[in-house]
Amino acid sequence: GSMADLPIRRIEARTYCHATEEEERVATALLFAVPEGETSREPLEGHFGNSLVRLTRRVEKRPGIRAVWERWSAAGVPTAIAHDVEARMDQDGVLHFRLDKQAAYQERLELAKDSDPIDVRLKLIAYPAKPAEARRVAHSILAEAP
Repeated sequence: GSMADLPIRRIEARTYCHATEEEERVATALLFAVPEGETSREPLEGHFGNSLVRLTRRVEKRPGIRAVWERWSAAGVPTAIAHDVEARMDQDGVLHFRLDKQAAYQERLELAKDSDPIDVRLKLIAYPAKPAEARRVAHSILAEAP
């Protein structure tokens, strides 16, 4: 299958902005990681009553999904997650991986090494909607990456 018909229904990326961080920096990192779609922000209460904001970016339009995937592919992200794709798939056909927030702010895409990442979820299009079929789809798109 060509990249034109990537079997991805939705890309969702979320990250947290802690009281110690500048929200603008965190938003910039998220925008670099997912250069399409819209950002929504949700203020939450942190563990110690300190402020915490969750930023979520969601992409559902085909051209946007393709553009994001091309950025990730150019950075080697699909190749980096291909080897443990089984562990990254959940029962709902969602592929999970985590990008490094600080690296993204510096305009680099790397898998997260710490516990404060950008969480990415790819909802795959799989028929029938069974975990085995979703895994097959995941393998096929990750293997196609340059």
